[in-house]
Amino acid sequence: MRVSNIFALRATDPTNLHEAEDPIGRNNDGFILGDAHVADCVVCAWGTHGAFIDRGPYVEGLLRKYGYELYHLGLTKAGHPKHPLYISYARQPEVWAP
Repeated sequence: MRVSNIFALRATDPTNLHEAEDPIGRNNDGFILGDAHVADCVVCAWGTHGAFIDRGPYVEGLLRKYGYELYHLGLTKAGHPKHPLYISYARQPEVWAP
């Protein structure tokens, strides 16, 4: 299993993400695509923080553009793929229809 982050900056406090000059980083999209390329299943799970600078929708579009079938572990009311920290261990991935 590989875990890719939609932001290159990782922080336990989301405020740090919002204050960073370049939270995405120069090569993060390449790392995400590289990890997706070797994956048997791409499960999106960035939670509501993906709304920041529209990064979640951008990454979703990037992955779909390259033909990856996407899965999620549930969607928030706003349509973001839920972060695994906030869901049951019993939850199984399901196809994330476009």
